[in-house]
Order: sequence, then structure tokens, then C-alpha cells
Amino acid sequence: MSNRNSIAYSQRGSKTTKPISEAPYSVQLVWRYANSVGAAIVRVKEHKIRHEHIRGKTFDGMHQGHVSVYTPIKNPTKKLWFKKLLGIAENNSSMQIFEVPKGSFDLSEVVEVINQAEVYGG
Repeated sequence: MSNRNSIAYSQRGSKTTKPISEAPYSVQLVWRYANSVGAAIVRVKEHKIRHEHIRGKTFDGMHQGHVSVYTPIKNPTKKLWFKKLLGIAENNSSMQIFEVPKGSFDLSEVVEVINQAEVYGG
């Protein structure tokens, strides 16, 4: 998940992510907010800009500017695998990944796209 230009956070951390508890407090607050509205993955890209909404077999993806928010759909036709079958939207509906650039980024932009994803629905 992480590369040299970004940091990925997960609940407990892994070989490729850091625990969200080690993130700056502002990032932790956005994680909690994203979790409260049902987002599973939030990515903030430093350079890539997208403006689209896509519906996949597992997630709705809301892409605005540098931010992508993935919300589990209610009846996925494909289960989500990382290293194991997670059963997103069944028994594990919490935030999974928050990937952010190592440099500065606009947290208000992230919150706005999370709001749009929540309004659009999953």
C-alpha cells in the first residue's frame, strides 16, 4: 500500500501500513469521521487528479480532485481479499486503509469528498 511518496495507515498496522494510532491527530480524526459514515478506504494522491464516481463489484468509488473514497456496496457481487477474505459490509464494515501523501495535503478536501461519498450512498 505505502510507497515512498505516501504513508498508508490501517487499524493495527502491518508490514505495509502503520497503525492509525501513530498518525497525526488530525489524520486520526478524519479516519474516525470516515469510519462513522461507512467509508472503508480513503486515498489522497499527491499528483493524480480524478473526477468520477464508479460502482464496482465490491465498492462505490467517489473520486474528486486528489481524494478517492471507497464505500462498500450493500450487496457486493465480489468479496474483498487482501491477505484473507475480509467480508467487507458483512461483519467488517469499518475503515481499512487511509493512504496520504508524506508531504502536506488539504484535510478539508478529504472531508468534503467523504461527505459527497456519504450523500451519494453505497
